[in-house]
Amino acid sequence: MDLFTKVSTKPHYESYTWGKHRSIFASVIYWLIFILRIFSPLQWIKLSFRKPQAANNDEKERVDFHAMHSELYLLVVLCLSLAFYFIPSFIPALPGIPEAIISGLDLLSYLIVSLLLFESVMWLIYYMLLRILIEKHLTIFNEAEYFIALPFVLATQFFLLAELLGVGVSEVLALALNLDFEGYQAAQTTQLAIGTFGYIYTALIIANIINLIPAIPVGRRPNITIIGAGDVVRHRMLPALLGKKLYLPGQVAIISSDIDQSFQDQLKKDGVAFQVLKSGASSEDKVQEVVKFIKKRSSYAIIATPTESHFGYVSALAKEGIVFGVEKPLVATAAELAVLRPCQDQLMARGFLFSYYWLEKALPLNYFLTLNPQYHRFLDINVNSSPENRPVGPDALAYLRLQLGKLTSVDITFLEGDDPREWSLAKETGGLFFETLIHPITLLNHVLDTPLRLKDLRAEWYVLKDLPEVLNSNSLVLNDYGASYVSLRSHPDATCAINIRTGKFMAVEERLMVMVFENGVIRMDLDTRKCSISCPKAGSLANVTIQARPEMANGGGAPKYDIQMTLFDSFVHNQGHWNAQRYDDYPSQIDVLSAMTDWLKADEEESHFYRPTPLSKADYRKLGL
Repeated sequence: MDLFTKVSTKPHYESYTWGKHRSIFASVIYWLIFILRIFSPLQWIKLSFRKPQAANNDEKERVDFHAMHSELYLLVVLCLSLAFYFIPSFIPALPGIPEAIISGLDLLSYLIVSLLLFESVMWLIYYMLLRILIEKHLTIFNEAEYFIALPFVLATQFFLLAELLGVGVSEVLALALNLDFEGYQAAQTTQLAIGTFGYIYTALIIANIINLIPAIPVGRRPNITIIGAGDVVRHRMLPALLGKKLYLPGQVAIISSDIDQSFQDQLKKDGVAFQVLKSGASSEDKVQEVVKFIKKRSSYAIIATPTESHFGYVSALAKEGIVFGVEKPLVATAAELAVLRPCQDQLMARGFLFSYYWLEKALPLNYFLTLNPQYHRFLDINVNSSPENRPVGPDALAYLRLQLGKLTSVDITFLEGDDPREWSLAKETGGLFFETLIHPITLLNHVLDTPLRLKDLRAEWYVLKDLPEVLNSNSLVLNDYGASYVSLRSHPDATCAINIRTGKFMAVEERLMVMVFENGVIRMDLDTRKCSISCPKAGSLANVTIQARPEMANGGGAPKYDIQMTLFDSFVHNQGHWNAQRYDDYPSQIDVLSAMTDWLKADEEESHFYRPTPLSKADYRKLGL
């Protein structure tokens, strides 16, 4: 048995064992093929070739029999088939050959022809159809290896079959191709058998041609559905997608439970399709309606709804295999985060996690710290200390980062003016904590050399006393709002001094990040998107600036999403597949959310996000000075 397994290939156990049970039909067919291939002369030639080679082979279980050797064998068999077809017609003309010898030669040629015909049929069925099913671990030298040899094998079969039947090869060819032919000499059953094999061979040839010829890559037009119709969609995402000509209006659609009339009029004017969800439907029904809309219209989606619905849409889209982008934060509650954590990699495998500050406003700092090549195209990098103001590459930036030394302090100022969005301050939605504070905490997490520990920071929480009146609220009272300002400071003996100020309704608006190192300073202006790096120890790299290119920077004007939408477009054109290095804010944002929710639950100080200290307008405005 061991000899036969070296001649023929045993079917792999998994090829006929499906789940817990064996397939009766597959077992019989595959093992029958194994037995029949033992009678193939080519298989015995392979064995004789592999035996001497095996002694010098320490790596592979079986030595490869090169395709060239198989082709030589097939050519020899083709020549034999031609000889058997043409030579018998000359034998009667040779005088003096005894009848017994002629009969013996006829019998020998009949046996050889039958064996070679049987082998060629087995070769065609095995290599063109069954091998990939029977052998689970196979390799070939080239995709066209078997297909190139097919015409020679077919020609061999036609001549051998014509010799056995005593008919012309043209008759065999006509029968195989089911062509009209005058004066068929083969029996009806023989005609039917050859015609049947002709149909089978035709199907095999077509299937192999389809499998052999590689598909031409097609640049399919991506269509994107944006879920949500708030300010971010209207004033940031849509202008970035359409204004930069990333997509045409017909490629974008909006679906939301609430699209105000002025936005609907704008969408109609721009030629952007939209759909308003049925009012009164449950959140689960809305999610299902959105998924159905996306599956009918597009292959990609952007989740830009209020935070409390993010996780529901992420779960639904990931389940359907729909590529998506999602606004921060990914989840709104500690409960959702607990559900997300065990399966976050699976959920975000085809997801893009947006981060307005890390991927837009602080992108120059992001690139300096990560040197992610995806970001370089959006930035201008210059050495100000060099007379020629020369550009600088990643290797020089890596050297500059090394020369800065250890981080000693981080100061983040994140002060905003009036904000009419009531939901962005309400306790039940996470308010300032998850809508605004997440930005400076995200930046802090990226620049620290050690894991983020918010519990080590001292927090002071305040709220504008007349906030309900400022927001003209008809439903919420002061106690329904969380803090609108927070100050976070590290302890005096901390290795790295941290000072964060975040607030809304401030007299002076400022978004700035300053990092002090042993040998230099980094100043990241989040409004102009300009990162200034000063390090006297770095020689010619003493002063370097990294900033968003003019067409990307907004100079403190209307907020833009150009960079994020361009990055998401790259993700879309890669069909939602990540390479080795991601360029969104995953998984860092999950780590930040975990740290923030743990801190929110553990903070037992008198001042808390849920228990802020009310201040009059005059005292409150002093916080920003």
